[in-house]
Amino acid sequence: MREECTSFAEKLTSLFSDIIVKTLTTDLLRELDDLDITLSQLHALTHVTERGKSSIGAIAEALGVTHPAAIKMVEKLAIKELVVRGVAAADHRLSEITPTSEGRRLVNRVRRERAERLTSVLAQMPALDRQALIRGLQGFVTAALRDTAVLDGLCLSCQSLLPTDCEDYELIRRERLVTAGAR
Repeated sequence: MREECTSFAEKLTSLFSDIIVKTLTTDLLRELDDLDITLSQLHALTHVTERGKSSIGAIAEALGVTHPAAIKMVEKLAIKELVVRGVAAADHRLSEITPTSEGRRLVNRVRRERAERLTSVLAQMPALDRQALIRGLQGFVTAALRDTAVLDGLCLSCQSLLPTDCEDYELIRRERLVTAGAR
């Protein structure tokens, strides 16, 4: 690939990333003052919510923060009653963090708000450009992670990654497993 093409792709991906983070998340959190949650806390809460439960170490690793920083985040989320910190059944020395129903509602609310904002942007694009964007993003994510199964956690119905409130997701996931087993 020519250097000019790589440089332009880097600039576009940087701009795209900035727009997604700033417009669809950071500005959203500012506008929704009643949420009273930071971006880092939202990432931690989303991580826990998508998995159903998590350890402090897994949260730290997923967010790229230190163990003490993850503990502080979890403590703040627990004070806000968005997560519960318990003891892991498999190893009583470890904490097990689970989302509360309020925590799941908050993650789902932010997802809905982000989806509405994204829909507004995509609606301004011609249909062929929207389809090309989706194909390009799928190809990029798959190539970057070098795993064609990486998108298996994406619900084809609600378009969320590992959704917590989509009735169709489990049906679609089971269907994919049956199809994959038949191959």
